[in-house]
Amino acid sequence: MLRYYFLILLFVVLSCGEKEIQTKHLEKQHIEISDSIKVKPISWENPMLTPMGNDLVRMIRAYYLVGEIDKALPFLLIPPSIDKNKLANLLQKANWGYELKVTNVNWMNDSIFQLSVKTQKQQTTGLEFYHGKIVNDTAKLIVYANSNCPFVKEEK
Repeated sequence: MLRYYFLILLFVVLSCGEKEIQTKHLEKQHIEISDSIKVKPISWENPMLTPMGNDLVRMIRAYYLVGEIDKALPFLLIPPSIDKNKLANLLQKANWGYELKVTNVNWMNDSIFQLSVKTQKQQTTGLEFYHGKIVNDTAKLIVYANSNCPFVKEEK
C-alpha cells in the first residue's frame, strides 16, 4: 500500500515541472469602412411600431415603470398647464391596465391619429382610445388632465 502512495506522490511531483509559457502575439487588424454603406434613416412616425420594436404606448409605459419619465417626454404632447411634476403625479394615479396592446391606428386629419388600445384590468378586457399627433416626424401622444388615464379624453 505504501508503494502505491509513493508512486502517486512521485507522479505528482514530476508532473508539476515548469513549463514554458507560450505567449500569443495579437496582431492588430485594420478594418476599413467603405463609404458605400448606406444607413437606413430611423423613423419615429409610426405609432404602431417604433424603432425599438414596440408600439408607442408600451414604450411610454415602460419608461414610466422604470422611473425614466424624462425619456418619455419627447413622445408626449403636454399642455402648458401641466408641468413635469404634475405629469408624474398623473401617471402615478393613472389606472394602467396590466396588459396594453395597440390593436389599430385610425388616421384622421393630416397628422392626427387615434390608437385603439386593448387593456386588461382585473381580468376584464377593455378598449381605450388614445389620441396622438405627428410632430416633427415623431409620433406623440396627447396628454389630458384626466386623473383616471391621462391619455384618454374625458367626454363631457
